[in-house]
Amino acid sequence: MGVGRVVCVALPFLLTVASLIALLVGGLAGVADKSLYMFDVNLTNFSISLADASNLLNLNESAIRDAGVQQIFGRDDGGITNLTAPLLGFYDVYQISLWGYCYTAHNGTHECTKAKFNWAQDALNGTQHDINSLLTLTGQNITLPKEVDDAFKTYVKASKWAQIVFLIALVALVGEIVFGIFANCSRVVSCLTWLIAGIAAVAVCGFAALATGISVIVVGAVETVAGKYSAEGEFNKRFMVAIWVAAAFALASAFFWMFTICCCAPKTGGSSRSSRRSVGMENEKLIGSPYQPVGGFHGANGNSQGFGGGYPSQQQQYAKRDTTMAYEPYSHQRV
Repeated sequence: MGVGRVVCVALPFLLTVASLIALLVGGLAGVADKSLYMFDVNLTNFSISLADASNLLNLNESAIRDAGVQQIFGRDDGGITNLTAPLLGFYDVYQISLWGYCYTAHNGTHECTKAKFNWAQDALNGTQHDINSLLTLTGQNITLPKEVDDAFKTYVKASKWAQIVFLIALVALVGEIVFGIFANCSRVVSCLTWLIAGIAAVAVCGFAALATGISVIVVGAVETVAGKYSAEGEFNKRFMVAIWVAAAFALASAFFWMFTICCCAPKTGGSSRSSRRSVGMENEKLIGSPYQPVGGFHGANGNSQGFGGGYPSQQQQYAKRDTTMAYEPYSHQRV
């Protein structure tokens, strides 16, 4: 096994390991590392007037006032004019990740939810229910802004698919590593590894694209609808770097696995057997026949006689044989 073959296999193998590590860093954000997340929504300075809230939610401002501040917001303050995050029951900061979210309360405490598959469906539906329960005390139908409603629905579906694609990418990268360990031994294993690497590269890139798309949609909706009320949304740059580095490594490993099949493929057993047969044939050519007399037979007149001219007599064989060479019928040339 040549050094070139080892290097040719080691390069995509190390790229695959690097892709797996980067994928785990991004995919387990909020689980293994609480400080890492996809994006955050900051409502610390959020403030919206009753007039704007009534327009935003398609409500009648007088109906809110008639329902009573104490009944709706839990405080007796007839002079309230603006709605804030604490008043609406929201936390100051939400940090959203793939498997859940963390939040920072008004007193500065930081807590995270338990990791859960398809967590967004329950959490966001519950949030919408809380908003509706709060404001339907006015006796009116609540209509959330189309941008917010579409962002909620898109996030719920996309988040679930992002989790599924992440799991596919994780399994594919692990399989690529397992097959890659034995890729140095056979061209067939190298081919299988390359096929798995292709699947892994597609899955990792798909996860990175989904996660990026989710962040763009939600942050864009927050900035569009609530940005003018001092609500802020922001991508987490470390998360984006991690998932796209994982995608780049996955693509590079799939590319270099291809070279282990063609350019630096291992020598097969068939070529070795062919070489041995070739050497054997050359050796056979160097070995003379043990039954052919050296110099042939000579007749009585000194002319050489072969088998085609009839058999010479025994006296002719011994009398006229070339005495300059000895005949050893069973001698073989050593190789």
